[in-house]
Amino acid sequence: MTTGLASRGRRLLSAAVAIVIGTAFLTASLVVLGTAKAGTEEAVAAGFRDADLVVSRTEAATLDAAGYDKVAALDGVGRVRGETTVGVHRGQQDFLPAAPVPVAGVSLLAGDLPAATGEVLINQQLADDGFGPGDALEVTPFPGPEGERPPVTLTVSGVADLGPTNPVLDFGPGLATTDATLRSLDPMLTYDAVVLHLQPGATEAQVRAALADAIPGAEVQTGPEAAEARVATMTGETEVFAAVLLGFGAVALLTAAIVIANTFTITLAQRTGELALLRCIGATRAQVRRWVVLEAVVLGAVASAAGVGLGVAAGAGLVALGRRLDLGVPLDLGLQLDPVSLLLPVLVGTVVTVLASLWPAVRATRVSPLAALRPVGPAADRFRMGWVRLALSLALVGSGVAAMLYAASARDVLAGVAGGVVSFVGVLVGGTLLVPAAVRALGVGARAAGVPGRLAVDNAVRHPGRAAATSAALLVGVTLITMTSVGAATGERTALGEIDKEYAVDLLLTSGSVVPDETGRAGSGESEGEGDGVPVGGPASPDSMVPVPLSPLVADQLADVRGVAEVVTGEVAPVVLGESWAVTTALAVDPQDLSAVVRSAELVASLEPGTVGLSDLDLAVNGLEPGDTLTVHGTRADLDLTVVELGLGQAVALHPDTLNELAGDDVSPGGVLARLAADADLAHVMGEVDRIAAADALLVEGGAISRATVVRVLDVLVIVATALLGVAVLIAVVGIANTLSLSVVERHREHALLRGLGLTRGQMRGMLLTEGVLLAVVSAGLGLTLGMGYAFLGIQTLLPVDTEARLAVPWARVGVIVGVALLAGVLASVLPARRATRVSPAEGLAAGR
Repeated sequence: MTTGLASRGRRLLSAAVAIVIGTAFLTASLVVLGTAKAGTEEAVAAGFRDADLVVSRTEAATLDAAGYDKVAALDGVGRVRGETTVGVHRGQQDFLPAAPVPVAGVSLLAGDLPAATGEVLINQQLADDGFGPGDALEVTPFPGPEGERPPVTLTVSGVADLGPTNPVLDFGPGLATTDATLRSLDPMLTYDAVVLHLQPGATEAQVRAALADAIPGAEVQTGPEAAEARVATMTGETEVFAAVLLGFGAVALLTAAIVIANTFTITLAQRTGELALLRCIGATRAQVRRWVVLEAVVLGAVASAAGVGLGVAAGAGLVALGRRLDLGVPLDLGLQLDPVSLLLPVLVGTVVTVLASLWPAVRATRVSPLAALRPVGPAADRFRMGWVRLALSLALVGSGVAAMLYAASARDVLAGVAGGVVSFVGVLVGGTLLVPAAVRALGVGARAAGVPGRLAVDNAVRHPGRAAATSAALLVGVTLITMTSVGAATGERTALGEIDKEYAVDLLLTSGSVVPDETGRAGSGESEGEGDGVPVGGPASPDSMVPVPLSPLVADQLADVRGVAEVVTGEVAPVVLGESWAVTTALAVDPQDLSAVVRSAELVASLEPGTVGLSDLDLAVNGLEPGDTLTVHGTRADLDLTVVELGLGQAVALHPDTLNELAGDDVSPGGVLARLAADADLAHVMGEVDRIAAADALLVEGGAISRATVVRVLDVLVIVATALLGVAVLIAVVGIANTLSLSVVERHREHALLRGLGLTRGQMRGMLLTEGVLLAVVSAGLGLTLGMGYAFLGIQTLLPVDTEARLAVPWARVGVIVGVALLAGVLASVLPARRATRVSPAEGLAAGR
């Protein structure tokens, strides 16, 4: 068996390459996941993992300072540490979270760790505001039951990178300090958990019993249990990243299985005479099958072992790259290897290879020895599409599409996934009809190119089963890449459309409103959003609030911020919607100016005289739908306006003519709208905007952060998914090259005869090139069609019930996909063409098959 396998090594090389790539992908995924998980545990759960017990609050039990002290005083309890966060204000605007100093992941940049009460360790974001070791930091705690709390002066002991242990401290300016300082900032302090270490000689059971009496209802876990729970919480209680990577690994192995099965089918067909001779000298069908399976076991084990080595190297490279790019995933512990990451891919690769070889082995042994020994013409191997297969394909596709349509309407994700799988299987089952028909249709142009084109079309459709199997590998990759790209573009367009309904602009700065005093002059100045100044006992009146004029310097300052592309100003006036009990700010901007900052031309066009633009939240609060009529009360008139969807946060949008009718002379400058550049540094922009807003106590709103988050997440998804699914395309290229190579061997005499009849080497290369490109284009066309359909229905299934998906096709990416498919066909034909043209006509005819 091993001698036979070695003699056919060249023919099985492509199958081996497919196995190596698939197992390498799986290994790299497992290694990267293991490394990221270990780093995450070290970063976010180090304080728990080494603890003896962790007491966590529940709905039935709170952990306040008294409870913390009870735990610390129990017999057998040594060191204790609380997990909590306290919020304070710096000035009137900035919110600062304060948390205990992390036990791991802290990189001290300057100064020392806090020791005495009143000392704090600040993060780099707060240090960027001008604070350093030794500086005084004045903060104001949140009001408590007793009312406002006086400001507290803290001393900065040091600056540090606090790591990802507490995401609140990693998001913006923040500080870490001792438990005593936290209690001084918040006398009503409560804890999420209390971490404790036992004294020498104390038993876990003893302390657990004492904890049950001291803090009834609290959850008590061991340190490792609490660490695992915290890691799960930090990853959203799901292994989504793991599922995505392993799902792509499964796709790569599925594609490899198609290539393996195709390779074994062709190889065994070429060995029909050899297998028949073995049967004639006494070998049974079972023995021949075991022989083939044993070959598959050896091939799968050797190739999988090589794939594991390649995967470990790839994983090390990915970890190093991730560390250099600082992707936010803790990868500082180095490569984490475990038996599962090394042995599982070998097992999976071997099993996949064996399963892929079973059906070819069964088919090869069905023919009787005498029939197999007789010469068989090319037409005998022609595959004919049966009505049963056609009916099965239509049934699978029909039921799958029906399931996906139901899932899209009922938002049933499981039904959608099942429908997609069933329909795709139906396409694969019917591939022996679809692929040849598509090749013939595309081949009309190829036939016009002359003899090589006609021969290429005939060769591609001569064996429908082989053509379908060859295209299946590339079809899987193209379908999934298209689905990911179109799905992400559609999801982005839909999500941004929903964001626009709430915040039509990236940034909106508005001044507040104040309550007139008894003399009719402006009083102490309160934000209208807080509801002060509304008369008690009846609906509000616009006269109860007076808008604060906005300084003209705000627009100039905002326009000077790097990353702000467009700035326009608007006028405001107080209005009341319907029979509301609160006064609302109405903002009006000239439509021509509004189009410079609102990304949706449709939204701008909808804001006409006689309309009022409301956000989704305002529509829901007032029980309105677009097209409804709403009475808006102004200081000069009451108007019945038509409702349209256009969100400006807490303000309602009006056409300038409409605002003038409502408020007349009470209109004043009060809003600045901005649109950010595509390459804007959002952190820098928001920092500058907060600084500008703090100077005049302006309200900052807008969809910039939400928009950037959606775009970043979906762009990363597309990049990662395309890169990972590129592995499937790579395997598909190997599969196409394998099929063409083996067909060259199978048609050795035919090619020699064609050369003898006058076909030149260039024409031979053109024939094989055309054949490869035809199969690649057919795969790409089917994949694009399926991918777009799956993407639209998939996104619709994932969206909320009242949200309609807005199909968006990234044509540039689609063009790249088609280009890669064409390149795959070209590359796959290179080596087979070289082999076909090396042999002279006389030599080929003399050598026989």
